[in-house]
This record gives sequence, C-alpha cells and structure tokens, in this order.
Amino acid sequence: MGFTNVQPGEVVADFGCGGVIDLVLAAHQAGPTGKVIGIDFAPHMIERAKQVMSEAGLSDRAEFILLDIENPEVPDNIADVVISNCVINLCSCKPCVYKQVFDILKPGGRLAISDIVTIGDIDPKVREYFQSIWAGCTGGAIPEDEYFKIVQEVGFSQLKVVARHIFGPKELDEMASCPGKKFSPTFSEEKIAQMEGKIVSTKFTAVKAKE
Repeated sequence: MGFTNVQPGEVVADFGCGGVIDLVLAAHQAGPTGKVIGIDFAPHMIERAKQVMSEAGLSDRAEFILLDIENPEVPDNIADVVISNCVINLCSCKPCVYKQVFDILKPGGRLAISDIVTIGDIDPKVREYFQSIWAGCTGGAIPEDEYFKIVQEVGFSQLKVVARHIFGPKELDEMASCPGKKFSPTFSEEKIAQMEGKIVSTKFTAVKAKE
C-alpha cells in the first residue's frame, strides 16, 4: 500500500484491518501526531490487530471499530484517508461498503484501495462455479468497470488507477486453492485456463469532494 501517501498528523482508517501490516505502516507514516483506526467485521481480527499494535508499541496511535449486524454504522467524517487491501471484493454489498467508507472520510479525504476485479468476458457458468467455491480469494470479484461505477455513484471523484496486475496461471492456481489445498477442491487446468487473463489486482485512489 505504498501509494497511500499518508502524511504526518493524518487520521487513517483501514477497512478490513485483519492483516494488520497496513495498519502498522500507516501508523508509522502518520507519526505520533496522527492516528490509525482499524475497522473489521470479525472480533478475533480486531483482537489480533490490537495485540500486534501493542507489540509494535503503537497502541497509543490506534483505535478500533467492530462492524457487525448490531453496529453496521461508523462515525462520520473521522478520517483523512481510508485504505483497504483485498477485502471489499469479499463483501456481498459493495455499494453498502463504499457508502460507509464515504461517510467515514472527512470532506476532501481520499481513498487508497487495493482490490481484485475481473476483466473481459467470462462465461456465466464459469463465473458461477468460481463464486460458489472460490470465496476465499476472488469469489466476490466483479467486473472492473462495474466496481468503479459503484465507487463513483457513491460520490467519489478523481478516480485514478495507479497500478494493475493481471494474474498469471501460477498465481491463479495458488488463489484457487486459497486458503489451502486441503480445504479447497482441485481445479482442472481447463477451468483455470478459462479464468486466465481475467482476474486483476487493481490499485486506485479517489477523492471525497470538499463541502
């Protein structure tokens, strides 16, 4: 997430902070006058993030928000930057997520998102098959243009793609067995080949207009 361009003193919210690495990096970038906010749907991920931040000596720069059925909302206008790393593609209601993200940001705030999308034509039966058993990594991936339309319709502007990477056969095979071969079915070379060149990691930024 090196493209976030976090400045000292800024407040950074990490949507889906379970990985923690991005939260730690953001805390260092924001410095002692800044703050990071870890947001996740899973209580055990929040606890893990708290532990890691404590071990890194960064607890005084961090706070955490658990999103669940009883607490789906987040405070408005609390962050200068929202980051998220390959999490939103797993959410079933992406417009709902981006509405939350939009509300989190202060006017003039910005996004720095890394996520997984699809490009090109995909046979509907192949898409349905992968969605049904590939939930760990790309089951929720949607077409890139549809994804960006959601971001813009929520109210973000100045959307800029800063990097794109099309997954090759080896990467697709590894992702197909996520979170591990003993947990996942074996994919035929034919099915992998049908998705080759169509799964993309995209990194983009966007801005919430100043009021």
